[in-house]
Amino acid sequence: NIETSLNFGIRGMDFIGKENDHHRDESKTGLGDIRLTLRYLSSNVSFGPGARLFFGGGVVIPSDNTVKKNPFKKPLEKHTHFDISEGAFKLVGEIQYFKRDTLPIVKGGILKYSSALTENDYSFMPGYQLDAVAMFYWQTKQIFKGIPQFSLIGQKRGVDHWEGDVAPNSGGLLVIGAAGLMWNLDPHHFTFLIRMPIYQKLNMVQEESSIKNHADMWGFSFSYRTVLTLGDK
Repeated sequence: NIETSLNFGIRGMDFIGKENDHHRDESKTGLGDIRLTLRYLSSNVSFGPGARLFFGGGVVIPSDNTVKKNPFKKPLEKHTHFDISEGAFKLVGEIQYFKRDTLPIVKGGILKYSSALTENDYSFMPGYQLDAVAMFYWQTKQIFKGIPQFSLIGQKRGVDHWEGDVAPNSGGLLVIGAAGLMWNLDPHHFTFLIRMPIYQKLNMVQEESSIKNHADMWGFSFSYRTVLTLGDK
């Protein structure tokens, strides 16, 4: 099957302190990347105990809603660190595996790797990204008519480059826990998730003064998915 996704984002920062060239109140709204993914179903057991195995590959088509000026170039000028897209074409590869047995828990995992093909139009080269997700669905339990699901997400990011130089605030490792509900109303699927940080090792920018850097990235998401049938049944 082929999956197409389009990101729309709103990002905002309320900076507490004296404004400077690096930091101030900022916000960004607009369209992000388009993702096209082709998946091959290698193994599929639809009913009863069994496994489902997918192999996938695709491309990320960027929008121009990105940072257009090197924020670390000297002499320092007023700039932004905010973007909705990284502005670079990327290739993506993935493996998905899910298994259902006689237990009430359906378990599975996703391994995904993405890498930019080249610098974008503004001399920015994003680092690679490796995502690993372990997922668990409690199929015999319902809360608000939704199936509970739990996830453990690991994300490893390579360093970015601006004009060939390593960006000092790039790269790192995140481990995130997530919990939520999933509603299956064939052919419509709705998911609500809350994400909370478990572990982080990030490269934060060190400025002129000694700053204790820490970031707690809590978040939530609501997603909708449907299956479109083309042609005759």
